[in-house]
Formats: sequence, structure tokens, C-alpha cells
Amino acid sequence: MVLDYGVIGNCRTLALVKKDTSIDWLCLPRFDSPSVFSKLLDDKNGGSFKIIPVGEYEIKQEYIENTNVIKTNFSNSTTEFDVIDYFPYYNKGYVTLRNSEVHRVIVRKRGKPIIKVLVDPKMEYNRYVPSKQIDNNKIIFSYKNTSLYLYSNLGLKEILNGTEIELPENSYILIAYNKLKYSTDIRYIMQEMENTINHWRGWSRRIKGGKEYRPLKVRSALVLRLLTYDDTGAIVAAGTTSIPEIKGSVRNWDYRYSWIRDSSFTVEALIKLGLIDQAYSFIKWLNAIYAEYGMSLQVLFKVSRGEYISESILDNMGGYENSKPVRIGNKAYQQRQTDIIGELLNSIYLFYLKENASPRIGEISWDLIFSFVETIINDWRKKDHSIWEFRGTSKDYTFSKVMCWVAVDRGIKIARRLGHNDVIERWSKERKKIKASIMRYGWNKKVQAFTQYYSSSSLDASLLLMPSFGIIGWKDQRMLSTIDAIKKELTNGPFVMRYKDRDEFGMPKSAFIACSFWLVNALYYTGNKEEAIRMFDRAVAFQNHMGLFSEDIDMKTGELLGNFPQAYSHVALINSITALFGKK
Repeated sequence: MVLDYGVIGNCRTLALVKKDTSIDWLCLPRFDSPSVFSKLLDDKNGGSFKIIPVGEYEIKQEYIENTNVIKTNFSNSTTEFDVIDYFPYYNKGYVTLRNSEVHRVIVRKRGKPIIKVLVDPKMEYNRYVPSKQIDNNKIIFSYKNTSLYLYSNLGLKEILNGTEIELPENSYILIAYNKLKYSTDIRYIMQEMENTINHWRGWSRRIKGGKEYRPLKVRSALVLRLLTYDDTGAIVAAGTTSIPEIKGSVRNWDYRYSWIRDSSFTVEALIKLGLIDQAYSFIKWLNAIYAEYGMSLQVLFKVSRGEYISESILDNMGGYENSKPVRIGNKAYQQRQTDIIGELLNSIYLFYLKENASPRIGEISWDLIFSFVETIINDWRKKDHSIWEFRGTSKDYTFSKVMCWVAVDRGIKIARRLGHNDVIERWSKERKKIKASIMRYGWNKKVQAFTQYYSSSSLDASLLLMPSFGIIGWKDQRMLSTIDAIKKELTNGPFVMRYKDRDEFGMPKSAFIACSFWLVNALYYTGNKEEAIRMFDRAVAFQNHMGLFSEDIDMKTGELLGNFPQAYSHVALINSITALFGKK
């Protein structure tokens, strides 16, 4: 199995569409809802929804340009047809239409294609097989209080039985979640498709920047948009759970939640693309969290802002490539990760001050900013679990300390702009203390590098980000030698590992895709521009056929691993394109 999927969605949930049209992952109605198609995590028994051609065909899959609509073309010497997949998503007046529906349009282009349709939902993460019946103009798949309604202008008996169907000129199959449809003829479906295509093309035109690598940048932006939960503004880290970092290992996590850290980095990328309204949606979500939870800022939240995220194991699922366990939920929400306030305040700083975005910063509660900075001043000396969410013993991780410095630094800059001069002197003294601590204990003279945690000799690729936050210059000798050490110890061609030391789950083996782009930026900003561009080109060559990245990559085979599609990877890609090519 390889991650040869495209992704479609409605900014509430998403579906993974395999190169052969099989929908192997879909949770309804939200990203973190139980799955109804789950072949991704159980190849033998997981449910799927597939259009199967009868005969031999060449298959070509691509996005309709500048959209989140997928076209899969089947062709041979005598026949040809397209399968076009999308969730309806467009504006009608002041309302955004984003129903929980998957539309599959089948366009006959040549000859008389014959297909079979496999529709095999498995409810609640493959635990239950729904009942099936034809009722007038639809097939109903039912389990408890949940129903999937399938509508089509093809024969319903043939669809239900998986028997052969000769395609008419244009046909469709529509699956709706818990909602009856009263008009589903082909004209309606074609209009929905056209509206959705026009919406995404209009949205894509708003993306700023030049022509250099623009398709990569636009695709990444469209991915980030699909990972946004419109109802609240939350941004999920990825669309899946339990795709392993290393096949056969237990490094399998559920990423269908909104991490404060990942979302803050996403805001920075959205600002660079000129997508200010999307960035502001996250800022509003953040305000709502603070209003509800105050200083109980978790590492991650449900997209609905729910606080409790239990973690459990699904014993009934075979796992991706037999990699177990399959987890739902993520108990990392209980961890102390002191870096997240730094990333959060940096995103606020970038949004309101550096970019002079509107609405003005007055709409952000000074109480929120003040409280977060004071929390860091009280807590920065405490150990935590780091950006990598180690589940073992907490330590004084250098990157976490750097982000504590960032939190206070950005707080000072915001306070100065708002005229809260009474805190600046005290906060400035604390900022100086944090930096002195980092330079003393985070720097290892023997290794000649900043290291993963205080007084250690372990390298960590996250420290490539230090100059981007302003705590040290790119061409400071300590930074230059840190980059050299990371190149030597953590890098294999275009692949960069997060760290190399044994952790609580054994030895890490895969590379972290975002780290490759972090090193690209480090090379560029330290004057190695040609090397940076060469590494960038080598790294992007490992995207899948749809221009998508997961979280990790197998350094031996180049196979994409980890949850998919991964916001972090696409954020880092956008930042590298901006760094290397700017407005060209």
C-alpha cells in the first residue's frame, strides 16, 4: 500500500480518493467522527466506495486545476470516461453550502464503458455493517440513528449487487449523510459540480506570490483550506489517524485535532499567501477557547473546542500495512508543552502588527496576551515534553525554551504597540534571563551546536528554526555550526530526521518532511542559495502524484508515511517557496 490518494472535502470533513477511485477513508460528519469507509486502516475488512471499470484501462488522476475537485481518467483504445469526485462547497449569497455529501460524476467520453460499483460502508471504525435496502429512488444504509442515502441515475439494484452497468452519457452517484435529497437529477449534479469548481478557482486566485512554483504553493494552500473546520476556525493537523511513522512500529497517532502549535505555524503561512480571512478565523477560534477555558490552554483541542480527548485502541482494525495499534483520540492533550504559547503569540504578532492586518489588534483581549506572557514568566524554567511530544520523562528542551523567549519577546512588542508600558521593563528583564539560559545550557561547546535539551549532546532539527524567531542571527557562528552538525548527523540526501537518539518507542528511522524544508531555509538564509534550491527540488520530488505530502518519509524507499495530508509539511513547503523565490 502507498499513499497514492487525493483528498476532497467540505471544510468539515474529508475523504481520501485512491488513484483507482476507491474512497478508502471518510469520517462523517466531522474530521474526528467515526469512519464509514476505513479500508485505509484495514485493507481486508475496511469499507470502501469504488468505481470499477470492466476491462483494461490506463488510469490518470489529477486535480481540476486550482480546485479541490479530483478527475480520474480511464482510457483504452476504444473507450474513455472520467470520474469526477468532490464535496459540494460554494457560496450562495451570504451562506456557504457545505453539506455532508460526496458527489461522483461519471462522464462518458468515447465508446461504451462498462463499470461495476462497490459501495461497502462499515460504521463506527469498521465495527458494524449497516442494513441495506432500496427505497424508491435511493439506497439506504442504516445503523442505529445513522443513515447514508445513495442516489444515482444508474440502476440501484446493479449498484447494490455490484453487477455490470453500461454507462450512459453522463451519470452520477451521490451519498448523503443523514439527509434526504429531493432533487438529484443530472442537471442538478452538474450545476453543483460547476459551482464547486468555480468557488475553488476563485479562492485560489486570491493567493499572493509570483509564478515560480505557483502550482505547488496553490495546492498546499488548498490542502490547508481543506484541513480547516469552518464552523469554528480550528485547523486539524492531518486528515487521518494511525498511518505509522515507521511501518510495523507502534508510532501511530490520531492527528484529526487542532494543535495550537501546528495551527499557529499555519497562520504564518496563510499570512504569507495573503489569505488573511483564513488566518483570522483561527485567531477568533483562539479567542473563543480563551473565553471558555481561560489559562487551561491544552496542546490540542477538538475542532468543536471540546476539552477532553480520550485515547483508545481499536482492536478490530488490522492497521495500515498491518501496523498496530490503531488509535483514536490523543492523550498528548494532557502534556506540558511550554512552546505552544510562543507560537501562539507569534501568530498574533504577525497577524496584527507585522502585517498590519485588519481587523485591528484592539479586538484581541489584552487580558489574553498579558495572561499568557505571565504564565511563561512563571513556567519557563519547568521541564516539558517538547515539540515532538515525547511520552517519557520531561526535560529542559531547548526549542521549548526558545519559544518561551519568543512568547515574552512578542508580548513586549505587542505591549509597546498598545501602550502598556508598565510591563515592558519587567518583561524585558525576564526575556534577557531566558536567552541567557538558552545560550548557557542549550549550547554544547564540545558538539559545537545547540542541542535537544539542556546539557545534552543530542541534535534536534527543530533548532534550525531559532533564527527565524529572532533569538539569534542566521550567520552567528553558533548557528552556522549547528546547521553543519545537523547536516552531518541528521541528514541523508534531501531527508532530515527530527532527532536520532532512542526514545520511549525505540530508535527513530523515518525522516520528517517539514525538517527538509527547514534545512532548505537555513541553507538559503546563511548564503548557500544554490545548495538550498537543489535540496528543495529534491525534496518536492517526493510528493505524491496529486502534489500531497504526509508527515514522514522512508529514507530508504522514499515512501510517504505518517498521517495524511499533513498540514505541517505543506506549511513548511509554502515557507520555503516564499523564502527562496519571494514574489518572483
